[in-house]
Amino acid sequence: MDLVLTDQNMPIMDGLTLIQKLRDLEAYQNTPILMLTTESGEDMKLKGKRAGATGWLIKPFDPKRLVEVVEKLIVNT
Repeated sequence: MDLVLTDQNMPIMDGLTLIQKLRDLEAYQNTPILMLTTESGEDMKLKGKRAGATGWLIKPFDPKRLVEVVEKLIVNT
């Protein structure tokens, strides 16, 4: 099973734009996409959901929590 991990704040393309572009591609329409970011506002999370993010994890995060979220996303898709 594939999974995409991205950050919101990147130098060339932000994470929301990346997610939107990936969701436009047939190969990524059902691929889980997890946003790892310092952005914790509800407005930003809503934008992520609208863009097609499957999950949202706030940095800093516990590595065990990351593994739990990834396992959950892979099993449920």
